[in-house]
Amino acid sequence: MPLMTWTKDEYGTSVDVCDQQHQELFNRLNTLNDAVSDGERGAIASRLDNLIDYVVEHFQTEERMMEEKSFNGLAEHREEHENLVSTCADLQKKFHANEAEIEAETMAYLKNWLNHHIPVTDRSYGPALSG
Repeated sequence: MPLMTWTKDEYGTSVDVCDQQHQELFNRLNTLNDAVSDGERGAIASRLDNLIDYVVEHFQTEERMMEEKSFNGLAEHREEHENLVSTCADLQKKFHANEAEIEAETMAYLKNWLNHHIPVTDRSYGPALSG
């Protein structure tokens, strides 16, 4: 069962490239969640790395678009991105060093972050970036 399901009503930003990337982000998150449920460390490792790589790529896309449109909320938005990437990179490093596990609590944290960030923070750029 998916951890998150993207719907236009709940997560749409009116920016096609961002909506498509959010859908891919959810797919990768769900794939990681499946591996966590199965408890297979090797699958968790590769899917975690895959997800984090994509998160970084997606954040770069959003921030580049905001820069191009001189979006007012870029600094705050970038700070939220940097905080999540820092948290994830730290967890990723600890996981690969066998100092931490990726568990249901980790998945809940990511889900809660996305449930706030996309509908609240990302939607705020919709009008500026879609035009």
